[in-house]
Amino acid sequence: MVDAVPVGVILLNWNGTADTLAALESLWQSQPRPRRVVVVDNGSAQESVQALREWVEAHDNAWARVLELSTNAGFPGGNNAGLADVAQDSSIDFFLLLNNDATVAPDFFTEIMDGVAARPDGSLYTSTIYEADRKTLWYAGGTEHRHRALVLHSVKKLGGAPADTEFISGCVMLIPRRTYAALGGLAEVYFPLYWEDVEYSFRARAAVGPLVYAPRAVAYHKVGATVGSGDVTPRVAFVQNHHRAMFVRRNFRGSDRAIALGYLLVTKPARFIKEVLKGNAKVGAATLSGALRGMLLTDPERGLPPKALARR
Repeated sequence: MVDAVPVGVILLNWNGTADTLAALESLWQSQPRPRRVVVVDNGSAQESVQALREWVEAHDNAWARVLELSTNAGFPGGNNAGLADVAQDSSIDFFLLLNNDATVAPDFFTEIMDGVAARPDGSLYTSTIYEADRKTLWYAGGTEHRHRALVLHSVKKLGGAPADTEFISGCVMLIPRRTYAALGGLAEVYFPLYWEDVEYSFRARAAVGPLVYAPRAVAYHKVGATVGSGDVTPRVAFVQNHHRAMFVRRNFRGSDRAIALGYLLVTKPARFIKEVLKGNAKVGAATLSGALRGMLLTDPERGLPPKALARR
Protein backbone atom coordinates (compact mmCIF):
# COMPACT_ATOMS: atom_id res chain seq x y z
CA MET A 1 0.00 0.00 0.00
CA VAL A 2 1.24 3.49 -0.85
CA ASP A 3 2.16 5.60 2.20
CA ALA A 4 -0.01 8.63 2.92
CA VAL A 5 0.71 12.01 4.44
CA PRO A 6 -1.88 13.74 6.69
CA VAL A 7 -3.13 15.97 3.88
CA GLY A 8 -6.65 16.30 2.51
CA VAL A 9 -6.86 17.65 -1.04
CA ILE A 10 -9.74 19.73 -2.35
CA LEU A 11 -10.29 19.74 -6.14
CA LEU A 12 -13.00 22.02 -7.50
CA ASN A 13 -14.70 20.88 -10.70
CA TRP A 14 -17.04 22.84 -12.94
CA ASN A 15 -17.50 21.00 -16.24
CA GLY A 16 -13.75 20.46 -16.41
CA THR A 17 -13.81 16.70 -16.45
CA ALA A 18 -10.62 16.02 -18.41
CA ASP A 19 -8.55 18.42 -16.32
CA THR A 20 -9.97 17.13 -13.05
CA LEU A 21 -9.28 13.52 -14.02
CA ALA A 22 -5.67 14.45 -14.86
CA ALA A 23 -5.32 16.10 -11.45
CA LEU A 24 -6.74 13.00 -9.76
CA GLU A 25 -4.35 10.75 -11.64
CA SER A 26 -1.37 12.83 -10.57
CA LEU A 27 -2.47 12.61 -6.94
CA TRP A 28 -3.01 8.86 -7.29
CA GLN A 29 0.48 8.42 -8.75
CA SER A 30 2.21 10.58 -6.14
CA GLN A 31 4.46 8.89 -3.60
CA PRO A 32 3.46 9.33 -0.87
CA ARG A 33 -0.18 10.11 -1.55
CA PRO A 34 -2.39 12.51 0.36
CA ARG A 35 -4.63 10.79 2.88
CA ARG A 36 -7.89 11.93 1.30
CA VAL A 37 -9.19 13.73 -1.77
CA VAL A 38 -12.57 15.37 -2.16
CA VAL A 39 -13.72 16.55 -5.58
CA VAL A 40 -16.26 19.32 -5.09
CA ASP A 41 -18.50 19.58 -8.12
CA ASN A 42 -19.82 23.11 -8.57
CA GLY A 43 -23.11 22.35 -10.29
CA SER A 44 -21.69 20.73 -13.44
CA ALA A 45 -23.62 18.80 -16.06
CA GLN A 46 -24.44 15.28 -14.88
CA GLU A 47 -22.14 13.63 -17.41
CA SER A 48 -19.17 15.41 -15.80
CA VAL A 49 -20.20 14.26 -12.33
CA GLN A 50 -20.76 10.71 -13.57
CA ALA A 51 -17.29 10.51 -15.13
CA LEU A 52 -15.71 11.61 -11.86
CA ARG A 53 -17.74 9.10 -9.86
CA GLU A 54 -16.68 6.33 -12.23
CA TRP A 55 -13.02 7.25 -11.72
CA VAL A 56 -13.47 7.11 -7.95
CA GLU A 57 -15.25 3.76 -8.14
CA ALA A 58 -12.44 2.33 -10.26
CA HIS A 59 -9.77 3.45 -7.78
CA ASP A 60 -10.56 3.78 -4.08
CA ASN A 61 -13.84 4.98 -2.56
CA ALA A 62 -12.19 5.33 0.84
CA TRP A 63 -9.49 7.62 -0.57
CA ALA A 64 -11.50 9.92 -2.85
CA ARG A 65 -15.10 11.05 -3.04
CA VAL A 66 -17.23 13.42 -5.10
CA LEU A 67 -19.14 16.08 -3.19
CA GLU A 68 -21.87 17.38 -5.47
CA LEU A 69 -23.20 20.92 -4.98
CA SER A 70 -26.56 21.83 -6.48
CA THR A 71 -25.38 25.24 -7.74
CA ASN A 72 -22.12 26.93 -8.66
CA ALA A 73 -20.78 28.36 -5.39
CA GLY A 74 -17.79 29.94 -7.08
CA PHE A 75 -14.15 29.29 -6.26
CA PRO A 76 -14.33 30.35 -2.59
CA GLY A 77 -17.68 28.73 -1.85
CA GLY A 78 -16.81 25.45 -3.53
CA ASN A 79 -13.46 25.20 -1.80
CA ASN A 80 -15.08 26.05 1.54
CA ALA A 81 -17.46 23.12 1.09
CA GLY A 82 -14.46 20.86 0.51
CA LEU A 83 -12.55 22.29 3.47
CA ALA A 84 -15.50 21.68 5.78
CA ASP A 85 -15.74 18.11 4.50
CA VAL A 86 -12.09 17.12 4.98
CA ALA A 87 -11.85 18.98 8.30
CA GLN A 88 -14.19 16.37 9.81
CA ASP A 89 -11.36 13.82 9.54
CA SER A 90 -9.22 14.36 12.65
CA SER A 91 -6.32 12.42 11.11
CA ILE A 92 -5.80 15.21 8.57
CA ASP A 93 -3.51 18.05 9.67
CA PHE A 94 -3.25 19.98 6.40
CA PHE A 95 -5.67 20.93 3.64
CA LEU A 96 -4.42 21.44 0.08
CA LEU A 97 -6.38 23.62 -2.31
CA LEU A 98 -5.35 22.43 -5.77
CA ASN A 99 -6.76 23.85 -8.99
CA ASN A 100 -8.47 21.16 -11.01
CA ASP A 101 -6.36 22.25 -14.00
CA ALA A 102 -3.16 21.57 -12.06
CA THR A 103 -1.17 18.38 -11.52
CA VAL A 104 1.54 17.56 -9.00
CA ALA A 105 4.97 15.98 -9.44
CA PRO A 106 5.29 12.44 -8.04
CA ASP A 107 7.38 13.65 -5.08
CA PHE A 108 5.21 16.71 -4.39
CA PHE A 109 4.02 15.61 -0.96
CA THR A 110 7.48 14.56 0.18
CA GLU A 111 8.86 17.96 -0.75
CA ILE A 112 5.99 20.08 0.58
CA MET A 113 6.01 18.24 3.90
CA ASP A 114 9.79 18.66 4.09
CA GLY A 115 9.11 22.36 3.70
CA VAL A 116 6.64 22.21 6.58
CA ALA A 117 9.16 20.38 8.75
CA ALA A 118 11.84 22.98 7.98
CA ARG A 119 9.46 25.88 8.64
CA PRO A 120 6.82 24.78 11.17
CA ASP A 121 5.98 28.43 11.88
CA GLY A 122 4.27 28.89 8.50
CA SER A 123 0.60 29.84 8.27
CA LEU A 124 0.33 28.75 4.62
CA TYR A 125 2.65 26.83 2.29
CA THR A 126 3.03 26.54 -1.45
CA SER A 127 5.22 25.12 -4.20
CA THR A 128 6.91 26.07 -7.43
CA ILE A 129 4.30 26.12 -10.19
CA TYR A 130 5.21 25.65 -13.84
CA GLU A 131 2.88 26.08 -16.77
CA ALA A 132 1.69 22.92 -18.49
CA ASP A 133 4.75 22.88 -20.76
CA ARG A 134 6.76 22.05 -17.60
CA LYS A 135 9.36 24.65 -18.57
CA THR A 136 7.78 28.08 -18.10
CA LEU A 137 7.67 29.28 -14.49
CA TRP A 138 4.23 30.58 -13.53
CA TYR A 139 4.80 31.06 -9.79
CA ALA A 140 7.92 31.02 -7.61
CA GLY A 141 6.70 33.06 -4.68
CA GLY A 142 4.75 36.30 -4.73
CA THR A 143 5.24 39.94 -3.79
CA GLU A 144 2.76 42.44 -2.36
CA HIS A 145 2.68 46.03 -3.59
CA ARG A 146 0.33 47.43 -0.99
CA HIS A 147 -0.06 51.00 -2.20
CA ARG A 148 -0.91 49.75 -5.69
CA ALA A 149 -3.32 47.13 -4.28
CA LEU A 150 -1.45 44.55 -6.30
CA VAL A 151 0.25 41.18 -5.93
CA LEU A 152 2.67 39.78 -8.49
CA HIS A 153 4.13 36.34 -9.11
CA SER A 154 7.88 35.91 -9.06
CA VAL A 155 9.13 33.86 -11.99
CA LYS A 156 12.65 33.36 -10.71
CA LYS A 157 12.98 30.06 -8.88
CA LEU A 158 14.85 30.17 -5.58
CA GLY A 159 17.24 27.54 -4.24
CA GLY A 160 16.14 24.46 -2.36
CA ALA A 161 15.49 25.99 1.06
CA PRO A 162 11.97 27.16 2.02
CA ALA A 163 11.63 30.94 2.05
CA ASP A 164 9.14 33.56 3.17
CA THR A 165 6.81 34.97 0.54
CA GLU A 166 4.11 37.64 0.58
CA PHE A 167 1.36 35.98 -1.45
CA ILE A 168 0.29 32.39 -2.09
CA SER A 169 -1.90 31.53 -5.06
CA GLY A 170 -5.04 29.50 -4.51
CA CYS A 171 -3.81 27.26 -7.34
CA VAL A 172 -1.61 25.41 -4.80
CA MET A 173 -2.28 26.45 -1.20
CA LEU A 174 -1.49 24.16 1.75
CA ILE A 175 -3.43 25.25 4.84
CA PRO A 176 -2.44 23.88 8.27
CA ARG A 177 -5.39 22.96 10.46
CA ARG A 178 -4.41 25.65 12.97
CA THR A 179 -4.69 28.33 10.28
CA TYR A 180 -8.08 27.04 9.19
CA ALA A 181 -9.19 27.06 12.84
CA ALA A 182 -8.07 30.69 13.17
CA LEU A 183 -9.41 32.09 9.89
CA GLY A 184 -12.08 29.71 8.67
CA GLY A 185 -12.47 29.38 4.92
CA LEU A 186 -12.07 31.74 1.98
CA ALA A 187 -14.17 34.91 1.84
CA GLU A 188 -17.20 34.10 -0.29
CA VAL A 189 -17.83 37.76 -1.11
CA TYR A 190 -15.26 37.25 -3.90
CA PHE A 191 -17.75 35.41 -6.10
CA PRO A 192 -17.13 33.77 -8.50
CA LEU A 193 -13.33 34.09 -8.09
CA TYR A 194 -10.31 36.46 -7.98
CA TRP A 195 -8.71 38.02 -4.90
CA GLU A 196 -9.96 35.45 -2.39
CA ASP A 197 -6.45 33.97 -2.23
CA VAL A 198 -4.92 37.43 -1.87
CA GLU A 199 -7.10 38.16 1.15
CA TYR A 200 -6.49 34.75 2.70
CA SER A 201 -2.73 35.22 2.30
CA PHE A 202 -2.93 38.73 3.76
CA ARG A 203 -4.95 37.68 6.78
CA ALA A 204 -2.96 34.50 7.45
CA ARG A 205 0.30 36.43 7.43
CA ALA A 206 -1.11 39.04 9.81
CA ALA A 207 -2.89 36.71 12.24
CA VAL A 208 -1.08 33.37 12.22
CA GLY A 209 2.45 33.48 10.81
CA PRO A 210 4.64 33.79 7.72
CA LEU A 211 3.77 32.44 4.30
CA VAL A 212 6.27 29.83 3.15
CA TYR A 213 7.34 28.92 -0.39
CA ALA A 214 8.90 25.44 -0.66
CA PRO A 215 10.69 25.58 -4.05
CA ARG A 216 11.52 21.87 -4.30
CA ALA A 217 7.83 20.92 -4.36
CA VAL A 218 6.54 21.22 -7.93
CA ALA A 219 3.14 21.47 -9.57
CA TYR A 220 2.06 22.16 -13.15
CA HIS A 221 -0.76 24.53 -14.07
CA LYS A 222 -2.76 24.55 -17.29
CA VAL A 223 -3.03 28.33 -17.26
CA GLY A 224 -6.35 29.63 -18.53
CA ALA A 225 -8.23 26.33 -18.41
CA THR A 226 -10.55 27.43 -15.61
CA VAL A 227 -11.71 30.80 -16.92
CA GLY A 228 -10.47 30.71 -20.49
CA SER A 229 -7.31 31.94 -22.08
CA GLY A 230 -6.65 34.77 -24.47
CA ASP A 231 -7.75 38.39 -24.13
CA VAL A 232 -9.53 39.55 -20.97
CA THR A 233 -13.31 39.67 -21.42
CA PRO A 234 -15.46 42.52 -20.09
CA ARG A 235 -16.88 40.22 -17.41
CA VAL A 236 -13.42 39.18 -16.20
CA ALA A 237 -12.20 42.80 -16.26
CA PHE A 238 -15.22 43.90 -14.23
CA VAL A 239 -14.83 41.20 -11.57
CA GLN A 240 -11.04 41.52 -11.25
CA ASN A 241 -11.17 45.27 -10.75
CA HIS A 242 -14.25 45.18 -8.55
CA HIS A 243 -12.68 42.62 -6.23
CA ARG A 244 -9.36 44.48 -6.18
CA ALA A 245 -11.08 47.61 -4.89
CA MET A 246 -13.17 45.64 -2.43
CA PHE A 247 -10.04 43.93 -1.09
CA VAL A 248 -8.63 47.36 -0.19
CA ARG A 249 -11.81 48.37 1.62
CA ARG A 250 -11.98 45.11 3.53
CA ASN A 251 -8.36 44.89 4.61
CA PHE A 252 -6.50 48.22 4.56
CA ARG A 253 -6.71 50.98 7.13
CA GLY A 254 -5.39 54.51 7.52
CA SER A 255 -2.85 55.80 5.03
CA ASP A 256 -2.51 52.38 3.34
CA ARG A 257 -6.20 52.46 2.48
CA ALA A 258 -6.20 56.08 1.34
CA ILE A 259 -3.14 55.69 -0.89
CA ALA A 260 -4.35 52.42 -2.47
CA LEU A 261 -7.83 53.80 -3.23
CA GLY A 262 -6.27 56.99 -4.56
CA TYR A 263 -4.05 54.94 -6.84
CA LEU A 264 -7.06 53.11 -8.26
CA LEU A 265 -9.02 56.35 -8.70
CA VAL A 266 -6.20 57.78 -10.79
CA THR A 267 -5.17 54.71 -12.79
CA LYS A 268 -8.52 53.18 -13.72
CA PRO A 269 -9.79 56.14 -15.79
CA ALA A 270 -6.41 56.09 -17.53
CA ARG A 271 -6.83 52.36 -18.19
CA PHE A 272 -10.30 53.03 -19.61
CA ILE A 273 -8.88 55.57 -22.08
CA LYS A 274 -6.06 53.20 -23.06
CA GLU A 275 -8.46 50.34 -23.76
CA VAL A 276 -10.74 52.60 -25.82
CA LEU A 277 -7.79 53.71 -27.94
CA LYS A 278 -6.88 50.04 -28.48
CA GLY A 279 -10.42 49.31 -29.69
CA ASN A 280 -11.44 47.51 -26.47
CA ALA A 281 -14.09 49.96 -25.29
CA LYS A 282 -16.18 47.30 -23.54
CA VAL A 283 -13.18 46.01 -21.59
CA GLY A 284 -12.22 49.58 -20.66
CA ALA A 285 -15.74 50.40 -19.49
CA ALA A 286 -15.90 47.18 -17.45
CA THR A 287 -12.53 47.91 -15.86
CA LEU A 288 -13.60 51.40 -14.78
CA SER A 289 -17.13 50.46 -13.69
CA GLY A 290 -15.88 47.46 -11.74
CA ALA A 291 -13.32 49.51 -9.84
CA LEU A 292 -15.76 52.35 -9.11
CA ARG A 293 -18.47 49.98 -7.92
CA GLY A 294 -15.98 48.15 -5.70
CA MET A 295 -14.77 51.42 -4.22
CA LEU A 296 -18.08 53.18 -3.76
CA LEU A 297 -21.19 50.99 -3.97
CA THR A 298 -20.72 47.36 -2.99
CA ASP A 299 -21.16 46.34 0.63
CA PRO A 300 -17.71 44.80 1.33
CA GLU A 301 -19.25 42.26 3.71
CA ARG A 302 -21.82 41.00 1.21
CA GLY A 303 -20.20 41.30 -2.21
CA LEU A 304 -21.93 41.87 -5.51
CA PRO A 305 -25.69 41.36 -5.72
CA PRO A 306 -26.39 38.43 -8.08
CA LYS A 307 -28.20 40.71 -10.55
CA ALA A 308 -25.16 42.98 -10.89
CA LEU A 309 -22.93 40.09 -11.92
CA ALA A 310 -25.58 38.52 -14.16
CA ARG A 311 -25.65 41.67 -16.29
CA ARG A 312 -21.96 41.38 -17.13
